[in-house]
Amino acid sequence: ILMKFFFPYNLDFRGRVYPIPPHLNHLGSDLSRGLLTFAEAKPLGDRGLYWLKVHLANLAGADKMSFDDRIKYAESNIDNIRSSAEDPFGGEMWWMSCEYPFQALATCREIIRAIDSGDPSTYMSALPVHMDGSCNGLQHYAALGLDVVGGKAVNLIGCDEPQDVYIGVMEEVIRRVDEEAARTVTFDPSQNLSKREKDAMKRNKAAKLVWGSIDRGVVKRTVMTSVYGVTFIGARNQIKEKIEEKLKEKGENVDEMEEEIYSASSYLASVTMEVMGDLFTGARQTQNWLTDCARLISSRGHPVAWLTPLGVPAVQPYRHKKLHTVRTILQRVSLALSDDDLPLHKSRQVSAFPPNYVHSLDATHMLMTGMEMDRRGLTFTAVHDSFWTHAADIDEMNSVLRSCFVDLYSQPLLEELKKTWELRYPDLEFPPVPKKGEMDLRSVLNSSYFFQ
Repeated sequence: ILMKFFFPYNLDFRGRVYPIPPHLNHLGSDLSRGLLTFAEAKPLGDRGLYWLKVHLANLAGADKMSFDDRIKYAESNIDNIRSSAEDPFGGEMWWMSCEYPFQALATCREIIRAIDSGDPSTYMSALPVHMDGSCNGLQHYAALGLDVVGGKAVNLIGCDEPQDVYIGVMEEVIRRVDEEAARTVTFDPSQNLSKREKDAMKRNKAAKLVWGSIDRGVVKRTVMTSVYGVTFIGARNQIKEKIEEKLKEKGENVDEMEEEIYSASSYLASVTMEVMGDLFTGARQTQNWLTDCARLISSRGHPVAWLTPLGVPAVQPYRHKKLHTVRTILQRVSLALSDDDLPLHKSRQVSAFPPNYVHSLDATHMLMTGMEMDRRGLTFTAVHDSFWTHAADIDEMNSVLRSCFVDLYSQPLLEELKKTWELRYPDLEFPPVPKKGEMDLRSVLNSSYFFQ
């Protein structure tokens, strides 16, 4: 049954956009997304089939390749694509092997229908095609600080091949672990060892344990959540899960290695966070500045508040909850009451502000892109840093989203934020804005893999 309907939306306190209906929407599961199409179809035109093939490669997990190689990947699987489209529950069921199977199945059907139409350029397609930011939180941080090294790592600067920030961090972590594991650390056991000597032995033992077990997946979550202020403990726990998986694959009894795994996880978390700090110095400086300012504001009992570049007022809602217990015949029910008169949750005000501020910027970029697409009469929707339109309009959307990003970061955002706070909190003295790097922001306009 084909039915045309509309989504009403809410904006959260940062300006991020969410559809209100909870069960079937484009922020939902792979199945939900695979079921939805745009209400209006458009001819694919000269480039629509190209972008459908790139889209399928992305959904299949081949999104680390160049666009040309993604096209080759899709074309080399054309028999699998046809089999999936024509008989999804027979044959090889190739679509089931894709990272997002239901969206992949919908795209297989669209590609085959377009080819079988005889003239793909005139085929009427309503399937949304996505362009996703490359580790988008770090892209915003790199743009804020005009960080050349960080910007290149997250595709703000054009390259022939897409840069994978997780691979970049992984390679440097492996280099440092290899260097440590190759060392021979010995001390006379009859002597009382100093703390420094004990730490050196622990590091060396930990490096030898994880040597050969580090891959992209081990560091990915820590890199991804570094934008959201992941703590050392959080990073250690993320890495611990992966190390245990690797050791189990090697046949090790992880239950008997709890102490060694804990030590190795602490060591690897430390190395990963050091590498992140070295690669993204601009992001770290900006993150530290935002944290320091939030600490200053909350120390005086104020919630952190700011205006987004589009003028959306944002106020962090974090306060200590007041619990109220209701006794019933069967049980007790605890209700958490929220009220602006409740005491401020200062630690959450501080730790949550850097990611919330960046989220307000990615929401601004999305809304700016959406408004410009609407002005041009083009269909647009988004899942935060994943922008969707018709296959025929991907090239134009790519141009729009890049121009909007450059327009956004051509403004002195941190300087304006500081001025807003100085007017709002005249009794507070804020630290100077971090010095910016030398990245040419307009390089984004020619970066093919900025969104991909």
